Amino acid sequence: MKKYIWMFSVLLFWNSAKSFAQDSSKNQLYIHNDSMMMTVFLKHIQDAPVDSIQARVMRQGFYDKLNKVHTRILSWNVVMGIGQIITLKFKPQYIRQVNQVFEGGAWGGFHTEF
Repeated sequence: MKKYIWMFSVLLFWNSAKSFAQDSSKNQLYIHNDSMMMTVFLKHIQDAPVDSIQARVMRQGFYDKLNKVHTRILSWNVVMGIGQIITLKFKPQYIRQVNQVFEGGAWGGFHTEF
């Protein structure tokens, strides 16, 4: 009888150790995602032709600045009647730099709505 109790306790211990190891391995594979997503609507200024809007935005270096500001562009859509819809992903500590890029680069060519 003692033999069966001992085997049962070993088996129980082995099962609990196995499940604990699986739970800890799940925690090791989990990586906390500390980035945020932001969608920006760039509405074209209706009074200006598209060529002058593009020239102004290019002159201000908007596209170059956007690539250098630690952002990942998830989508960029041009929608008739609305303008351009950009979805960005970046870490929260870069929100100030992203805001400055839109204020300095898109100003005059687009109305921005965050």
